[in-house]
Amino acid sequence: MTVENLEHFRQKLIALEADIIDNIKSETSEEENPFEVDGDLADKAEAFSSATVSEGLSSSQKRVIEEIRRAAQRIKDGLYGKCSTCGAQIEMDRLEAIPYADRCKKHMNSR
Repeated sequence: MTVENLEHFRQKLIALEADIIDNIKSETSEEENPFEVDGDLADKAEAFSSATVSEGLSSSQKRVIEEIRRAAQRIKDGLYGKCSTCGAQIEMDRLEAIPYADRCKKHMNSR
């Protein structure tokens, strides 16, 4: 995978996480809103990870946020885009649809 592709998917992951946070913010009253944190994305992610914030997330939102964070770590580790089951390159159309995918189409349902 090229450096440009990795940056593209890193940006997609950041945008996806931001969308989830924005959706939660819109569903939370201002006085309950834990996302009113000044700073960069890392500061907001830290606030987002707090126990208080996590209580307001649905289980699917928690799962997706964790998957996004694992995918970001795979980018840092040089493992992004490789199937965790067989080691083959994950198809680009799959990564475009689900940028946090960690398995190729052949193994997408195996756990």
